[in-house]
Amino acid sequence: MIRRQGACVAAALVLISIGLAGCEGETNDNARRMIYVDEETNRVDLPALRRDIMAVQRRFASMGPADQIIGILEPPNGVLMSCSDGQFQWTGSTTVEYSTVPDEQGYFEVLEAELAEDEAFSTKRQFSPDGESERLIIMSEDGTRYSVKVWTGRSKVQVSSSSWCFTLQPGQADGGEF
Repeated sequence: MIRRQGACVAAALVLISIGLAGCEGETNDNARRMIYVDEETNRVDLPALRRDIMAVQRRFASMGPADQIIGILEPPNGVLMSCSDGQFQWTGSTTVEYSTVPDEQGYFEVLEAELAEDEAFSTKRQFSPDGESERLIIMSEDGTRYSVKVWTGRSKVQVSSSSWCFTLQPGQADGGEF
């Protein structure tokens, strides 16, 4: 069962609450970003960027046993958050609910092993400021950041993301939702 909600405000609040509102700095490899940018107009292809980031979110949130997935919550849009210098980043999240409680450390280890040989991603673990919970942070080569949180008490895995920063062109997005 796939449930879709347009609650972009809720997605923004989740991202802000876990500290993803900040933009990442420039990376050495801008080639990956350029697949989304029209060279003539410098316009970012927001639908393609959103589609590709959401596919990665789903992939990372669905690494548990496929036969135990009982639901996917994925808002159809994300939120454009402000970065420095008048730029924006796309933010969104995907949550997968499992029939059994996923083991946090085991889930992180599966993801880390999956990405160990993939040069497009790097991983690190990060504890919350209170030291109560841990996240797996995955950085893509284009500067998109994915934060993986296992909610063992709720049998859910949530992947929140924030893209690299880019400049919006006039009329490209209404109300910051996309």
